Amino acid sequence: MKHHDWNYLREYWKYLRKYWSVLIWGFVLIPAISIFHLVQPLLLRHGIDQNILKKDIPGLYTTVFVFGLCVLLELVCRSAQSYIFQKVGIQSVTDIRRDLFRHLLTLSSTYFDKTPVGILVSRITSDIESLNESFSSGAVTLLTDLLTLFLIFVAMFVLSPKLTLVTLVFLPFLMLIVNYFRKKLRVLFNKIRSVAGALNGYLQEQLNGVQIVQLLRREKRNFQIFGRLSREYNQAALHSVYYDALLYSVVEATSSVVIGVILWKGYKAYLGETITLGVLVAFIEYIQKFFNPLKELSSKFAVLQQALAALEKIFQSFALKDRIPSGTRTISAPNGHLIFRNVSFAYPGFESKPVLKNISFEIKPGEVVAIVGPTGSGKTSISRLISHLYTGYRGDIELDGVEIRDLTLASLRSNISVVLQEVALFSGTIAFNITLGEEGIPLNAVKKVAEWVQLDNFIQTLPEKYATLLKGRNGCLSAGQAQLLSFARAILKKTPILVLDEATASVDSLNEKLIQKAIENIFKEKTVLVIAHRLSTIQKANKIIALRDGEIVETGTHEELMNANGFYAKLFRMQFTHL
Repeated sequence: MKHHDWNYLREYWKYLRKYWSVLIWGFVLIPAISIFHLVQPLLLRHGIDQNILKKDIPGLYTTVFVFGLCVLLELVCRSAQSYIFQKVGIQSVTDIRRDLFRHLLTLSSTYFDKTPVGILVSRITSDIESLNESFSSGAVTLLTDLLTLFLIFVAMFVLSPKLTLVTLVFLPFLMLIVNYFRKKLRVLFNKIRSVAGALNGYLQEQLNGVQIVQLLRREKRNFQIFGRLSREYNQAALHSVYYDALLYSVVEATSSVVIGVILWKGYKAYLGETITLGVLVAFIEYIQKFFNPLKELSSKFAVLQQALAALEKIFQSFALKDRIPSGTRTISAPNGHLIFRNVSFAYPGFESKPVLKNISFEIKPGEVVAIVGPTGSGKTSISRLISHLYTGYRGDIELDGVEIRDLTLASLRSNISVVLQEVALFSGTIAFNITLGEEGIPLNAVKKVAEWVQLDNFIQTLPEKYATLLKGRNGCLSAGQAQLLSFARAILKKTPILVLDEATASVDSLNEKLIQKAIENIFKEKTVLVIAHRLSTIQKANKIIALRDGEIVETGTHEELMNANGFYAKLFRMQFTHL
């Protein structure tokens, strides 16, 4: 194995050792299984030489009874060991899956921008399941097989050193073959894991955008791409099966050749009276028991290579450090005073094309400030920086006098509510989607915020009302209703700052006016930042900031900017001209 394989195994061991009190019983059973397995050929020798050839029938009954008892005890021990290892395997991979999911949730938006969701799903599902399978059915039981092989070799040498040396002649050849196939299988299983991630990522993208695929008549082309990825996966899987089967066959053929040679050599030794018939039978039985673990080792090597490939993918994900650093300060009495001071920002990988250029503005507590501008002017980037979804900006962003980089992420984001244009709904009830599962929120509070955003009347028409389950993308909600729900979610979260990032884009004009009324009535003491394309939604803002190419070109109220007859006035007239 490579050096980094041992590193991955050491990381895996950190999860396994938590269950050491259970795992130790599985290890205790290893010598017991080997001994019960080892004794059986010796009993065969005893039964032939001391009972059958000497016609000792009562002694034969005793030998048969002891032989059967050893077989039974071996079966019981193997079953108990299998249960123990499978139990520990399931528990350990459950811990890994939980920690990996928690780790992925801490990564920055930059990572998710460049990584398909399907690949992440593969890491948490198929890769971890592969690890579980390898642990419970292969990796740990290798210890039993190796100990058994060693004890069998000792027993064979005690029975007949000459026949043992004949057997050893074939081992170097066999070890070279096993090592060759091990390397081949490792490469193939790495490819399988990579292609599986790409396949899942592509599938996720296509199913999320299935309507666009259908509207643009891309079904045939996209099916061809999916077919190509499927063929790559299929070819890698078939090659792995081919090498696995070939390895098993080579070990089986070698076993048969060795048995044939030992029969020939053993028969000559028997005729020369240097060994007994019982020793010859026992020795052949040992050879079969010696090669059976080797045949199992061939398949377990395949499983082990698959596990190492999965471990590599899993712990490479753990090694990702692409996360937003959290500060140490907190805000004890927030009031929602926000300042941007000479802020410039470019997305990672596009440093030569900054989206914000030396931006400075202030939003005082209780103000409603709107940011407007054409697509690509940097409006949404401002909202992302406020929530610290991205880092790497130059300048200062202060919340209540504290630079947000110095704040803990929990403290910062507990003071900000965001309503996005793209609504994220989760499997669960309407009430759950409003509260996001936060305990201690009474249904009356949920109903009240739904009334504020004019969603309660619709919810009351549903058979289960707030207990109605949402399934699929929006469930029973239209795009506008889903956005109203996200608005209610943000209202319920008591924060001094509310960011509306194109929050009314999918809401009809009537509901938009009702939301504006709710904003006027409810958020008089909150800081509200409105990012909008639809300029009709921000006419009553205390201040409007107009952006163009990442720079502030105008600031003022709606009336002041219209009277100035500049950039904002042009945007406003163009929008209403096209209505």
